[in-house]
Amino acid sequence: MAIDRYLLAKELNALRELALKKWAEDPLPVGRAAIERLKTEIDAHDLQQNITELETDGYTILPPGKAAHIDLIERIKQAMLRIMATTRSDVMGASSGLGSTLFHMLPEDPVFEEALMAPAPLTLLSYILGYRAKLSQCTGLIKNSDAPALPLHADHSGKFPAPWSRLSNYSVVTWVLTDYTRENGALCVWPGSHRFSRPVPPDLIMAHDHEEIRVVEVPAGSVIIWHGSLWHGAVPRTAEGQRMALVLPHVRDPIQPQEIFWASTTPEMIERNQSRFCTLMGLTSAGPWMQDGPNPARLAMGPTTGSQFE
Repeated sequence: MAIDRYLLAKELNALRELALKKWAEDPLPVGRAAIERLKTEIDAHDLQQNITELETDGYTILPPGKAAHIDLIERIKQAMLRIMATTRSDVMGASSGLGSTLFHMLPEDPVFEEALMAPAPLTLLSYILGYRAKLSQCTGLIKNSDAPALPLHADHSGKFPAPWSRLSNYSVVTWVLTDYTRENGALCVWPGSHRFSRPVPPDLIMAHDHEEIRVVEVPAGSVIIWHGSLWHGAVPRTAEGQRMALVLPHVRDPIQPQEIFWASTTPEMIERNQSRFCTLMGLTSAGPWMQDGPNPARLAMGPTTGSQFE
């Protein structure tokens, strides 16, 4: 059966109208205003050192309690376990190194909206991708004791041709839900590799013991943010129990997200969140149209190009 494209366009336009109202109440800054607002937010959340780490190492870590109250971590875990009980979660395969994977979780529980909208990680994301960044995935990773190593890679690989720009087009915010230790199969990174602007060479994709590799051992409640060109992976998990993480990749405004969030966004989700949520869902991006052409009201929402900090 063919999809009713007109009904689909009508539903999208209705959501865009709600986004337009939200945007009118609190528009995204552009140009010099965006730079000044970002500086204010960095100072307000004491993120100067994190910005330095993003520039030099290609990743940074927010300690427990800085991104959100620590009780949010347990609520995210419980929501993921509820989803896992009813949803197939092995589509990537046990040998991938990712573990059991839960996709498109955002509409399943408002707790994921809380994580997405947490101010400190969102400020760092604005620094990396700009104020018009869009959510690309809302993914849960659950690793058991037999999870193998995740090969070293960069998230830009397979999405953008190399050599890559120094600017990141893809950035990941990872909420650490259980302690990251070597035995637990923690994330590992090659600090500074985001400046190489190229994929991991084939002879290094399993080089988890390379002298440049750093295993990221942090407690539950930490939040890790990294540049899309950073070489990273995960060491094998040998401990009992489960390693859990909420992974929120984002992309710049002109780039197509991997999950179609506007299709599962509801008016209630828009209503209970700030206007930035609409942008993260892709509802303020330049959109497609049918025979009736573009919506003039949408064009009134302002420029979409200019400063990298939009």
